[in-house]
Amino acid sequence: MIWLFVVLAGVLASEAFLRLPLLPVIRKVTTTAQKSGRVLKSKRISDHWKERILPSYSWVIGKGSIQFFLMLMLALAPVVLLGLAFPGGMAAWGEALLRPSVIGALCVVSILYIWIRLKVKRV
Repeated sequence: MIWLFVVLAGVLASEAFLRLPLLPVIRKVTTTAQKSGRVLKSKRISDHWKERILPSYSWVIGKGSIQFFLMLMLALAPVVLLGLAFPGGMAAWGEALLRPSVIGALCVVSILYIWIRLKVKRV
C-alpha cells in the first residue's frame, strides 16, 4: 500500500514541478545576481550609482527567492496532503517518507515520470 502512495506522490509532485514557472524565476534571479556582480566589479561605475542600483537588484533577488520557495512548497503540497489519506495518518506518512528506500523510489518515479511526460509532449 505504501508504494502506491509513493508512486502517486512522485507523479503529483513531478506534475506540479512541470506546471509551475520555476525556470523563469531562477533565470531572473541568476541574471540579476550576475548584473549585480558586474556592477560591483566595475571600476567605471561610481560608488554613488552602485549605492542606488544595488538595493533594487537586492529586491529583485529577494523577491525571486521568496517566489521560488513558495513554488517549491506548492509543488510539494500534494506529497504532504497524501498523508491525510495514508493509513496511520500524517505521522506514519512522515515516517515512511524518511526511509531511504522511499526517498530513492520517489526520485526514480519522479525522474521517470518527467522523462516520459516530456517525451510524450514532443510527439
